[in-house]
Order: sequence, then structure tokens, then C-alpha cells
Amino acid sequence: MEFKNVRWRCMVTAMILALFSGIGYAWSVFQSPLIESFNWDLKSVSLTFTIQVLTSTVSPIFLGKYQKKLGVANYLRLGILVYAAGLFATRFTTSIPYLYVIFGLVVGSGIGMLYPCLMAYGASLFPDKTGMASGLVAGAYGFGAVLWAPTATFLMKQNSVLVVFSILAVIFAVVMLPLSFLLKEVPEEFKLQPSAQKKSSKNQPSAVDYTWKEMLQSYRYYILVIVLTLGATAGLMITGHASNIMQENLGFTAATAAVFVGLLSVSNTLGRLILGPLSDRVGRYNTMMFQFAVIGLAMFVLTVSSGVVFVAALLLISACYGGFTSMISPVCADNFGLKYHAVNYTFLYVAYGLAGVIGPQLAAGIKSASGGYTYAFLTVAAMSAVGLALVLFLNIKNKSSMMKGSVQGGKQINHG
Repeated sequence: MEFKNVRWRCMVTAMILALFSGIGYAWSVFQSPLIESFNWDLKSVSLTFTIQVLTSTVSPIFLGKYQKKLGVANYLRLGILVYAAGLFATRFTTSIPYLYVIFGLVVGSGIGMLYPCLMAYGASLFPDKTGMASGLVAGAYGFGAVLWAPTATFLMKQNSVLVVFSILAVIFAVVMLPLSFLLKEVPEEFKLQPSAQKKSSKNQPSAVDYTWKEMLQSYRYYILVIVLTLGATAGLMITGHASNIMQENLGFTAATAAVFVGLLSVSNTLGRLILGPLSDRVGRYNTMMFQFAVIGLAMFVLTVSSGVVFVAALLLISACYGGFTSMISPVCADNFGLKYHAVNYTFLYVAYGLAGVIGPQLAAGIKSASGGYTYAFLTVAAMSAVGLALVLFLNIKNKSSMMKGSVQGGKQINHG
């Protein structure tokens, strides 16, 4: 059986595994129960999530190389064991440092082995539609907040918060480990039929494959990290402060704000599912410029609006943030090829970690200094203008290189 005939089965399997890897997005529902159980302060508990995000974005740089050595399925199974073991061990939390190490570092490392690997794997399954593939996997991962937050909340009605961690660990291991055996290694020689290529998108993976060392010698890598960081900063700023923003600016109660936070998660997921495939059709850089324009305009609207318009602007920002998370993998493939994609992706994925620090901290710092979020909104609007200008620069350089058939450092440039 040709590999292309089983790749959809592999894609669906990867999406389910990504969905079960998304517990991090549900962290907020665990915070209050932990604070009540141990009488800890919010700042200390919320730092756990920051550690987990940073670990999940930095650890792949060091661990990703083992994916090639072990094979995708074996590497993912190891990641599942680390992920589930960390969640189960969280049950025995008695102190903040223990929580930081077990959930922040161990669970974070498990997520760092799972999500980036699944994103790269999805792109390798559909080299003709990397935007669609990445959007599907990223969308499944993002839907974790929609699924696991209410699931954990329901379980906590009958059990303590620590017991719930262990229950989820068992559920995840029981579902994910057997599923991992359905994955098939993508053959090195896997190519689409010419007819499929003709119907494909305008974006194609680079004809030349860059190693991670060669990638780090390219100016495009550093510009792309800045671009993707700027693109994700807005969404993570809103995600980290959504409830407070709506309570302060719209007068919502905490309960009402929580409902709208759920809507933001849905919008985030839809952005991943829609904007990733859209980039296959209209071009990666065109899609990113559109997203920066929408974010910049929406941030400005937040400073002058209220009510439905204010909420609509938040939803648009969340959708564009979802789009940027689904753009990392295809942008990497377009610029640096698919052969070393699994490792190269991890170096671009650090943009998410940088944005996870910059976005929430920027909003917190400006709010503390000014008493509100207005200047934070305007700051991100300006950052979006910078991001748009950088993408425009890359797009112009790309078109120029394609026209001249230029060669840089012995490598033909092909970055879609």
C-alpha cells in the first residue's frame, strides 16, 4: 500500500494525540483550587504555567534530535510517558518548588516532546499542503482548553485537585499509548504524484534542505523568529489577561468573563483551522501580513470601544494568534525544507516561548504603571506594524530571489 493512502489515518491519529497533549491550556482551572488547598498566592501559582510554557518551547531544541534516532512513534511514546508520569506525580504536590519542577519542568518537557513533533510530522504527511496540515494539528492542540477545562472542573466536583491530575494522567496514557502504534514513519523518498503537485498550493517546501546549523546562518531565520514572536505576543497577552480585561473594561463579573474566555479559546482554534489552510492558497507571507493588519487594527479598536465591538476585537486577535501558531511549521518548511524539519521547527518554535513571556508581562507591567490596559493595546498595535513591515521585507526579498534565481551561500533560495 502506498504511503499516501494511509496518511489521512496518520493525520487523524496525530490530531487526537495533539488534543490529549493540550492540558496546558486548561491550567487556569487548576489555579484557584490549588490556592485554596495550600493557601498559596496567585502570582506564585501562575508562575507554574510560565515555567511549563518556557520548558515546552526550549526543551525541543535539545530533545528534538532524538526523534530522528528513535523514529516518530517511539519518540512520541517516550514523550507520552514523560507527560503522563509528570501529571501523575503532580498528585503528590506539597510545595510550590515541587509544583514548579513536576508540572513546570516534567510535564512541560513531555509537551515539548509531543506537540512540536506532531506539528513537524503533520507537515511531512502533506508536503503539498503544510498550512492545512499544521492548522489541523495546531487546532486539535488548541481545542484542549475547550475540552480539558470543563472536564477537569467536572472531575474536581467529586475529587480534590491533586487527585484530578492523576486521573487525567491515567486517561491520557490509556488513550495515547495505543494510538501511537497507528502512526507510520514517513518514507524519506515520499513524493506526491505530479498531478497532485499541480493542484497544490502556491507554497512549496524549499527545494534545498537546510540543517539546523545552516538555518542559523541565514538572516531569514532571525527575522522569522522576530515576526512569529510579534505575532504571538498579542494573543498571549490577551489570553493571560482576558478575564481581568473584560471585568475592568466591560464591567463583567468573573463568571461572565469566564464564559467569554471560553469563546476566545474557540476563536483561537478556528483561527488555526482556517488561517493555516488559507495560507496554502494565498501565500504564507500574505496571510501573515493580513493577520498583523487585523491585530493592529483590533488593538486600536480596544482603546476606543466597548460592548460587542470590544468583544469582537478580542475574538479577532485570538483568531489571528491561533493562525500564527499554525504558521510556524509551514513557514519553516517553505524556507528550510522538510528533510530536517523536525529539528529545524524546534528552533523556530522558541518564538512561542518568547511571546509567552513578553505578552503577559508587558500587559502586567503597563497596567501596574498606568492603571489600565490602554497603553498595552497601543504598544502591541505598534509591534504589529513592525511585524507587518518585516513580513513585507521578506516577501519582497523572496520575489526578488525567485525572479533572479539567486543563490545564497551555495543554497538556492525557495521560501514560498
